Amino acid sequence: MNPEVQHPVLVRRILNSPNPGSGDSIVELPNGIAVNLILLGEKIAITDTSSEKWWPTAESPKVRSKLFRRIMADGLLLPMVTAITLALVSKIYTTTAVPKSEEPRWQCSGRTRVRLTYNRSPIVDIGIAKGTCRVTPQDRMAFYDVEEDEFLMGQDPKDHYWIYFTTLNGHEYFLDCGMFTFNFTVQVDVTRCVKYGLPPIDWAPAFFYGKELDHRLARTEAVGWKAKERFSILRNSDLWDVLRSNGDYSDEIPTIHSLLDKIAGRTCSDWEKQITVKFLESASKIFHLNIKNRDYINFPKEPQISLELDPNERIRGESAEEDREFEALDKYLVKWTRRLRKGKVTPQRWNAAFNAWQDKPHSMRMKMAGMAPK
Repeated sequence: MNPEVQHPVLVRRILNSPNPGSGDSIVELPNGIAVNLILLGEKIAITDTSSEKWWPTAESPKVRSKLFRRIMADGLLLPMVTAITLALVSKIYTTTAVPKSEEPRWQCSGRTRVRLTYNRSPIVDIGIAKGTCRVTPQDRMAFYDVEEDEFLMGQDPKDHYWIYFTTLNGHEYFLDCGMFTFNFTVQVDVTRCVKYGLPPIDWAPAFFYGKELDHRLARTEAVGWKAKERFSILRNSDLWDVLRSNGDYSDEIPTIHSLLDKIAGRTCSDWEKQITVKFLESASKIFHLNIKNRDYINFPKEPQISLELDPNERIRGESAEEDREFEALDKYLVKWTRRLRKGKVTPQRWNAAFNAWQDKPHSMRMKMAGMAPK
């Protein structure tokens, strides 16, 4: 929502009808990539963005609003993730316990030493994972400017970034804030978290792969994420001066730019580097104020989650029997994941069992889970 990073598509009229489920705008580009192609026409005023003038053929105002927010969330994922992760580590892991005989002079937490834990296990590493995520052509956007005869590719699922957390007991979990643009619209209620520096929003796009999913799906690849590289922020000694800078990053800009290039595996543009530093300054202020005011103690233990579905899209079945199949899949996955963790089956055997479920008819699936169909 930063005014400096306004998406150019938001001020161009949409000429076609990329409504959910229609399939009319799915095309294969010359490079072999299938996408949901959105055709762009004349420029419109910024005051008309997200209105009927911006997209006249939208199925409904709700569908129009969702596409607007998906486009607004498109791009600059690496700068965003880098800034958030650096700020998170900088404002939490530089704190220490200050004895009563000393006066806390600089740390935002006062005398308190602040650390992260998950499921009662301390977090021992925080960093950025680089890899791929599974996205269908229907949910991957690309744009064609009819007047300028130019293509603009949307966010690339094969160049994806998310934040990982490793616990002392060896488990890795992750937080992905970059999937909303791909129509993976899991959101978290942030009404208790928006006191300091954040825009006036109630829901923020965020997907957390935690213990519940890890209990059922033995590897993150099973739900669509595949990490190719990991870059530690907490345990990277090259970043210590950045993390200790206390919000003033002017002397550490070369180090931040170098980190960005290293994670991307290329030389990032000047604009990407500039906006990363701006995002970092903003994120640092937000974390600083939250920790200073101990606002984190008000966060709910289990935050409220929502999933913004398209018309005719459903999570559960349309009948009681289909709902029981969801229950059966959950039971089946827990059983095979437990076997994997005990070393009774290999990861390859786990994958084979998962694929076998998908290939079977309903009655056989119920039998595989030990549940008789009704």
